Amino acid sequence: MGSSENDWHDVSPTKPSAEHMIPGLYALARCWYDRGDYAPSEKIYRLIINIDDRVKNITCLEIVLSAYDLARLLTDTERYMEAEHMFLRAINRCTHCLSQDHKIFALILRSYGELLRKMKLEKEAVALETRAADLGAYATVDRKSDSTYTESDTAVSSATIG
Repeated sequence: MGSSENDWHDVSPTKPSAEHMIPGLYALARCWYDRGDYAPSEKIYRLIINIDDRVKNITCLEIVLSAYDLARLLTDTERYMEAEHMFLRAINRCTHCLSQDHKIFALILRSYGELLRKMKLEKEAVALETRAADLGAYATVDRKSDSTYTESDTAVSSATIG
């Protein structure tokens, strides 16, 4: 055997392979999340976030959606400080990958506002909800024209940002 068994530990994922792998991982995490089984979905979301940390300039929509879904999961399990950190990350990645005018950005702001209400930060929650409303977060989405969003804010997509 010409190489060490531990050589694979030194290999970093490349951008193209990561961008092709992330949509499948996200779909798997969403399956667990939608079933209400948070432990496996949380692990997969954290794996996706870890890949995003290691591989620079990934532009997959699923990176933003993973941070958003993980923030919601953390909120649902009453880990508010972690959830706030993940909402901020989702906002940052959305701004970087999509824009502040994107529908997902508005959904993130609205959900972040809900978290702030749970944390008894009414003034900050109102400011975010107002911003989200200005962006059109409360508009009904036509599922025939855009399968990425539903009226219940569940984001499911396997498309990448083009």
